[in-house]
Amino acid sequence: MKKMILILFLLTSVTAYAQQPPIGTATQRFAWDQDAPTLADAQGYTYKYYPDSATTGVAFTGVTCSGTSSPFVCSAPIPAFTPGNHSITVTASNVAGESAKSNPFAFNFVVTPGVPNNIRIVSGGGE
Repeated sequence: MKKMILILFLLTSVTAYAQQPPIGTATQRFAWDQDAPTLADAQGYTYKYYPDSATTGVAFTGVTCSGTSSPFVCSAPIPAFTPGNHSITVTASNVAGESAKSNPFAFNFVVTPGVPNNIRIVSGGGE
């Protein structure tokens, strides 16, 4: 009986935990305010992020900018990071050059485990 209660508790716990949205998925984005003469200019810039004080930037992909006047709101999907504390700085560039780095943004990247599936009973502790 105790074993059955434990199994039911574990299944309930796993289900409740798995329903939390993971960090760093395509639905979560970094966002920033971007000064630019026009929205078209802001959308035409290349944006790089410098993770954890790196000296080489990595180009963001999937950047979108919106708004009717400067500063425009730009955002990009959060790239994959190892679990733990990180920081990034961001730059904007065009044919004239690259901007100075933004102030650092610190965050804690959390990786939520995938949803367990194909739950079944096996004998002998494994398959």
